[in-house]
Amino acid sequence: MKSAGILKGLAIGLAVCGLWLPCMASAASPEPAPVVHDVALRDGGVLLGQVVDRQGAAQRGQRVSLLLDQSQIAVAETDANGLFAFQGLRGGVYQLAAAEGAGAYRVWAPGTAPKVAEPGVLLVAGGDLVRGQDYYGDNYYGDNYYCDNYTCYDNYSPPLSRVKFWLSNPWVVAGIVATAVAVPVGIHNADRGGKPVSP
Repeated sequence: MKSAGILKGLAIGLAVCGLWLPCMASAASPEPAPVVHDVALRDGGVLLGQVVDRQGAAQRGQRVSLLLDQSQIAVAETDANGLFAFQGLRGGVYQLAAAEGAGAYRVWAPGTAPKVAEPGVLLVAGGDLVRGQDYYGDNYYGDNYYCDNYTCYDNYSPPLSRVKFWLSNPWVVAGIVATAVAVPVGIHNADRGGKPVSP
């Protein structure tokens, strides 16, 4: 009788865990707000910038697109030093895109920019690259990693994330709960000592 109480408590505990874990695994994390950089315009509404690669080398001949409300309003090409400029701009929020590098910028009219505003734009061409070791200690040099907004992803999943994946499936959780209920019932029914239930 004591073992039946223990098994019943274990079954209830497993059922509660089975219902609770998928909720945690499937809870949507809030989208991070896009980072908008403050940049000061120069006289005449001139926005200066530079395009560099991941190692900081200037990128010559790169097309830089200036967008306002997702519509391209101007295009510039970088010079030998990777520099570009747009003129005649007013204060507002613009997007700049060049060679896989992009960003949102709040540009300020001359004399109105806050102290934290940068004097120009720096665009880094190419996707983010992470060099390091994977979960199992093997070296990979960028092929198997992708970073987006300071979150890095790779092409394998460590063992714990595989468990979370399966526990987020409602059919797997239902199977666990059914097993947690059926096993104690089966053990209890088998532990009658061979005595018939009715006379």
